[in-house]
Amino acid sequence: MALRRSAINVRKFLFAAMIGGGLMQAHAQEVLPAWTAGAEAIVSSLVATSPGASIVVSMHGHEVYTTARGRSSVELGVPLSTTSVFRIGSLTKTVTAATILELQAQGKLDLDTSISRWLPSFPRADAITIRELLSHTSGVSDAWDAPLAEPMDTAAQLKLIAATPPDFAAGTDWRYSNSGYMILGAIIEKITGKRWFDAERDLVLKPLGISEIAYRGDADIVPGLASGYTKDEQGSLARPVLYSMTGPGAAGGLSATAGGVARLLHALATGSIPGAGRFRQMIRPARIGTVELPYGLGVVPGTIRGVPIVEHSGGIEGFLSHYVYVPSADLSVAVLENSDAPAVSPRSMARRLAALALGRPYRRFVEMAWTAEQREGVAGKYAIPGGGVHVMEVRGGSLWIHRDNGPAKALVTSVDDVLTYAGDGIDYVHLLRDTHGAVVAIEFHDDGAERGRREVRLPR
Repeated sequence: MALRRSAINVRKFLFAAMIGGGLMQAHAQEVLPAWTAGAEAIVSSLVATSPGASIVVSMHGHEVYTTARGRSSVELGVPLSTTSVFRIGSLTKTVTAATILELQAQGKLDLDTSISRWLPSFPRADAITIRELLSHTSGVSDAWDAPLAEPMDTAAQLKLIAATPPDFAAGTDWRYSNSGYMILGAIIEKITGKRWFDAERDLVLKPLGISEIAYRGDADIVPGLASGYTKDEQGSLARPVLYSMTGPGAAGGLSATAGGVARLLHALATGSIPGAGRFRQMIRPARIGTVELPYGLGVVPGTIRGVPIVEHSGGIEGFLSHYVYVPSADLSVAVLENSDAPAVSPRSMARRLAALALGRPYRRFVEMAWTAEQREGVAGKYAIPGGGVHVMEVRGGSLWIHRDNGPAKALVTSVDDVLTYAGDGIDYVHLLRDTHGAVVAIEFHDDGAERGRREVRLPR
């Protein structure tokens, strides 16, 4: 499907919203075609006959750029649309956090109160606060299993979570915890007397005028719901394992359209729910003492090309999602995909679109095949300043990279001695050679930074 622009005055909003150094330096009438062409290039990897994505860019709450490419049902040949509904996984956490902060605004809880007030029988409840659950510093572990297809209510979730030893003492460390947000769902139910998703609808989504984000259960008939896909061990398109939507709970049980997600952050930042002051609480990085953590309250603070943002990823069997919100420009980008193994990640696509909209696009790379000798010449270990190593190796004729003992990622060879991450287009590696042409170090350009981090090659 070709890219479409909404019926509003796109030029007006593009011109008004861009920050200094970006699109405001040119007339909006001249900028729009170039911006659209750049966006088309970013989404061009989405194939019409495969699972794809629905994408929305909004400014000041108005959609200025929308597209949907790929198929909602590969089997039936049904295309995705900008109104297609996707499972959004952990983007749910943003709504859950906003619900907790709205309950605080109503005087029904305090973030620094221990959860023993509502869940007195939960192990170590008097040592865990709501704030620690929100910021993933509670130590509540995800190391428990349940049959994916088995329906499970909040009480059943709590029983399994309670029986699992903590990862660490509350407030002493950080680890992403879905279980922590499931506990928040239980607290929401205790306070409101409603199911967590009904409370989130009534306290946050409905007051903000967002009906596209909702809980859709296993038996619900959902108009426009996209089918989810994955890849099997041979890399062929497949359907994901059967699972119940009751399982993810308040950590990941909602579904949405891309437009609903794009408007959510604008609404949270500018509306009365949970309020501007409390939204600032959400986007501020949490801390343990003086150590700043990689999470706020239901959102991930960060930067794109030096501009402060908040973002979040979501993943559930058959689906991946990502949003980016730029507070200084009131810019939202939402990318929802109906595959959990896409050619291009929604995070990469959302960040690249946001950078483009800010007038600070990421560098574009030109792929080029390298000889076997060139690839072998890169293989080795590279010391990361401050500790750790990057390992590059050749597997099946392609270069792969991993940090220490972490998961390996495929690299794409490009011109100018550049390696990029497959399906990413943001981070890249530039090779540094001696006078004889041998690779002696790499420059690792995190988030496409102009200046890379030098990592010296270690002796074999």
